[in-house]
Amino acid sequence: MDPQQPTARALQVRINTNIAQLLQRFENIMATATVNNTSHTSTAIETYQLDVESTALIRAAEDILSLTRVMKETWLFGKLDTLGEDERDVQRREKLERDAMVVKAAVEKRLKTEDSI
Repeated sequence: MDPQQPTARALQVRINTNIAQLLQRFENIMATATVNNTSHTSTAIETYQLDVESTALIRAAEDILSLTRVMKETWLFGKLDTLGEDERDVQRREKLERDAMVVKAAVEKRLKTEDSI
């Protein structure tokens, strides 16, 4: 695999991080928005906190969009194996390959017998 291509594990870590960031930022916005203070100082602080949190929320959403683009590109070019194969998948694939070889041999044998006639 190309060293610049992300692995499935790295993508999963990035997904989890982005989701955690989105949830945390949204939670922070909701907590700040529900404070009932009437002083100008606290209102200014809350406004600044809302600005910071909303900017971070937008940044996290943009990172998720970037991540989906990377995932589409890696899947499109076939360089990302997100599913992998477990033992059952390996056995099934090997059985299919054996069955295909048996069918191929039978077809070739039939063609040889028809040519000899």
